[in-house]
Amino acid sequence: MYSGSRLATCSEHHALYVAMSATSQAPRGVPFSFFVSLLREISLHSCPRKTGTRRDKHNASYPALDILKKWTARLRSQFSPLAPGTTAIVFRLLFPGEDARRKYDMQETRLAVALADCFGIPAKTKQLRQWGMDGSSGCLGEEVMQVLNSSSSHASDYISPHSIVDVDALLDELASHSGFSDASVRARHPHATRRPKALIIRDLYRSLSPLDASFLTQIILKDLRPLLYPLTDTHYTVALKSFNSAAVTELTKEDAMRVWDPGHRMLAIYRVRSRLDDASATFEAGITGTVMPQIGIPVEIPKSEKGRSCLHAMKMLKASQEIWAETKYDGERAQIHLQVRSDGSSSITIFSKSKRDSSLDRHGIHGLIREALCLPKGRRSEHADYSSKVKTNVILDAEMVAWHKGKIDEFWRIRSLVEHTAVGVRHNRVQDATPVDNYSQTSLMTDVSDDRDLGLVFFDILLLNDESLLSVPYSSRRTRLESVIKPITGQVILAERQPIALNIASNDRNPGIHRVFAQCLACPEEGLVLKAGEAGYNDWRFPWVKLKRDYIPGYGDCVDLVVLGVSWDKERARELRVAPNAYTTFYIGGLHNAEQLRREPTARPHFHIYFSCSYGLSRDHLEEVNFLIKNSDTVPCNPSSGLPFTFDILPGLVPPTRLLREPLLAELFGAGFTKSPGSGHYELRFPRITKIFRTGERSWRDGINLQTLHQVARDSLCKDRSDKDLNDWGNTLWGKPVSPGASSKRKAVTDELEEKLIADDRKAAKKRGWTEFDARILSTWARSGTAGPAHPRPQPLASRTNLGNSQIPSVPLGAAPQTTPLDSLSKARVYPSPGSPPLAADQDPARKPPSTAAKHQDSISAVLADALVFVAAQNPIARQRWKLMIPSERVAPSLESLLVGCGWGLENTPPPSPGMQRGVIVLDDGDESAQMRVNKAVNQRKALCGDRSGTKAVVILQREKC
Repeated sequence: MYSGSRLATCSEHHALYVAMSATSQAPRGVPFSFFVSLLREISLHSCPRKTGTRRDKHNASYPALDILKKWTARLRSQFSPLAPGTTAIVFRLLFPGEDARRKYDMQETRLAVALADCFGIPAKTKQLRQWGMDGSSGCLGEEVMQVLNSSSSHASDYISPHSIVDVDALLDELASHSGFSDASVRARHPHATRRPKALIIRDLYRSLSPLDASFLTQIILKDLRPLLYPLTDTHYTVALKSFNSAAVTELTKEDAMRVWDPGHRMLAIYRVRSRLDDASATFEAGITGTVMPQIGIPVEIPKSEKGRSCLHAMKMLKASQEIWAETKYDGERAQIHLQVRSDGSSSITIFSKSKRDSSLDRHGIHGLIREALCLPKGRRSEHADYSSKVKTNVILDAEMVAWHKGKIDEFWRIRSLVEHTAVGVRHNRVQDATPVDNYSQTSLMTDVSDDRDLGLVFFDILLLNDESLLSVPYSSRRTRLESVIKPITGQVILAERQPIALNIASNDRNPGIHRVFAQCLACPEEGLVLKAGEAGYNDWRFPWVKLKRDYIPGYGDCVDLVVLGVSWDKERARELRVAPNAYTTFYIGGLHNAEQLRREPTARPHFHIYFSCSYGLSRDHLEEVNFLIKNSDTVPCNPSSGLPFTFDILPGLVPPTRLLREPLLAELFGAGFTKSPGSGHYELRFPRITKIFRTGERSWRDGINLQTLHQVARDSLCKDRSDKDLNDWGNTLWGKPVSPGASSKRKAVTDELEEKLIADDRKAAKKRGWTEFDARILSTWARSGTAGPAHPRPQPLASRTNLGNSQIPSVPLGAAPQTTPLDSLSKARVYPSPGSPPLAADQDPARKPPSTAAKHQDSISAVLADALVFVAAQNPIARQRWKLMIPSERVAPSLESLLVGCGWGLENTPPPSPGMQRGVIVLDDGDESAQMRVNKAVNQRKALCGDRSGTKAVVILQREKC
């Protein structure tokens, strides 16, 4: 990428600096050109490995790290002792993306115009602005160097008079113009005395060589990757098929810290004080002993591992003796620092996940934090009684969520609530969504409503009253957290958590991971975070393990939508290491006028393009799609393109580079559904493309339209339609039954998901060979030393029942399948058909002698014979065996299905099958909550159905454990 220009190496820069050191032109301190020599050397030696090249694990190639070691030694040899602050400056310049203090509000387009003006080359503005177009480098820094090489008067061995201190100070001044920069940066350059951006940029660039200017450009853009790790081949086919994303080993800040400080002291500090400035300052201060968390400095957030299945997630914590599954809430991360002043008042600092100080953005939750900690809003009153456990300070981990009617609302609601309550640059007026059709929920029409508020879910505590809790086990930290936080109904809660059974085969009363995760998916929640009870905060021995639906193949939300446009996206392209001639991003839309097309087949389709997707396809599939599109008929993106369809694009969405004349169908999956600001339609969250079909395989007409997508999203989110409350009120007013809510199928969905999760893990374990750990997590039969699952022998079912207020003798079942329930049945309750006298179902068996009919029952098989059965038992293995006993056509997937099958439906219910004599519900004995729910549901339905004829009785059987 640097052909045609002579660029000095590290040793050449060293010699040149020595020659210049006696002149007035030499910079004071470490020259910026000397720093750039490090970057230049890394770029020259970053040779990507081709796909299929065998890597030597014992001698892995890491040229960037080797070069940094040599450069650091030369730096300390030439410029020792290093001036205070050198560590922070070097790391800020080497890892500009980690510099959370400085924001420049300048991306490529704006910076290109500013640089063309700075260098007085307006004729080159177009070349700079087209940095990302097909045929260009895809890197503004590279384009700047090419332009300056043709116009610069500097000699090839020129060294800039700027030192790294000078450049760092000018970057601070430039960042002071952004309201998103840290307050400390803006305070150094008050608005009244702040120079214009153009003058600052001129001072930064005018004395730099083309090479120095190119790297400085990428530092301002906070991304050195395209210059540090240049592409060796720009053709998309070679780039995608001959290389992969791991072709180059990129330098990490952790490895750089190990080089800078071989004693690893700086790295240890960074885990506690995780901003580069603060970690560097603490390191240079030479503080010994344990470093304490400090109010106002973010603590490093633990990096979570991804669980690719329930079994895989548990294996990452198999050394733990106590595992908790904590609900992962769909919110924005907030690390809350609170300091109590001497007068009782308190100051709050809130850091986002990116470590940016977002205290003003989240001003709307400051009062909530104090209330949850039982602290006064202002100074402490002498007569007030505050029971707060926080005496001096506290650091808390929380998720900021949106609350609505006592429940956590959808994630996309947070943004507008923050903008509505923020102080400063993020404060914004309420934004209305684009108009939507009548099938969309009315709540989608606005991002903010009067009955929605920001709330908090607390899940960890890191510091309390000057005591660091980072090394305290998670179980103990949670206990401390519970003693500190006062839940507030509908606003503040503690994250729900559940202990996980570590051995299903034992009498562990805790649920298995599959059950807990299935409940999480059915709710639906974002996912789970598995945590070891004995783990400290950010403990490498016991990492946090995320378990989300989209991490496991086949469990994410999947839809078929239409691809209408394509473009090159710089972020995704740099991950894939492809030039701008490759399409990395696909623009997704839905059919907007499906009803019109049904009425008028000759009408033109109208598509609404409202989100894009850059992930999911393999490199080979992406290359095939690129070839397909490049050899098809595409047009520039404008309304007058002469397309056979019409379209509109969501305002704020960057338009595609090219539009497809013939749309393609794509299969996408994601982690639930969300909504972009100002949009009236649901889209997949974290969308990924599974496949893009050729027109000969499947047509775009096979995709779902926006109306159907809305229904799919609503079902996935367990949301009722917006007018359901009104309809239910009207039905109640006129004495009609209300329709079941979206959550009525949750129990059945949970059971089905649990069984599927277990079946998938069992299949994977069987394929690779069963282990003792697999048996503990998956099997109710396998004990230590068992190689794998084995079916038990059939066993008789002892039964005690008041079926018909009678007793059934205990006899074996005849003709049982190979897998038979291990548990016995007890306590059967009969709900007669609604036409029967209701008293028969509610009589006390002690007051009425057993009926003659029940005495002559000779087997539980008489109960199951000719019955529709809903297995509501909790144990998944036993539940599966029950289903194996019963023909599939007589297994009801849910309680609602069973009631409808027995003729107890609410509206327009078909009559029961003539061959079906009763309904049977199987429950666990002792599961009182399930008993209460079922009894309540059946009694309510019986009352609603009244004296309807032709219905069948429902029997509740309870399994008694052996």
